[in-house]
Amino acid sequence: MKYILILSLLINFSFAISINDSLLKIHAILLPKIYLMDSNFQKKIKNNSIKIAILYDANSYQSALLLKDKIETRYHNKIQDYTIKTVILPYNKKIIYDANLYYLFPTNSKNIQLIINKAKKIKALTFSYLNSDLNNGIMLSLDIGKKVKPLINLNAAKSGDITFRPILLKISKIYITQHGTMSTKGTQL
Repeated sequence: MKYILILSLLINFSFAISINDSLLKIHAILLPKIYLMDSNFQKKIKNNSIKIAILYDANSYQSALLLKDKIETRYHNKIQDYTIKTVILPYNKKIIYDANLYYLFPTNSKNIQLIINKAKKIKALTFSYLNSDLNNGIMLSLDIGKKVKPLINLNAAKSGDITFRPILLKISKIYITQHGTMSTKGTQL
């Protein structure tokens, strides 16, 4: 029995995705700024607060704490005249927290769909650590190359009743689905 447990732990760790701290720093800087690029964000916030929910599985708990800390350190809980409230939530609990932006660490497609459904109901943004999650209907991620560019799934944004400001669209890569694969279109719109 002990050997089976050890073997299953090794298999789980071998399939875990490594989270890059430098990438988390970039995400922490851009998350609140990208939220302000929703054309109707002012109608969606309450009490002048932008609520960011960071969702995690057990193997990404420390990374979720780190991202929360990086956002709080960078912004001191404020951007422009808005308060930033950041919470971390495990996927294994029913998500009843109404956030303005849901940040998803790597997880299974069932958890992703639950968050997407929740976000659509309250017209919240969804942002993923993994670009490949745009295939599952996440709205935003980042394309890290020579330059850092937001990667936007316009179909997912439209289905969530999200409209981005033209400046964000101009500087972003647009996600396009072609026969079940992901490709991007440059900044021309």
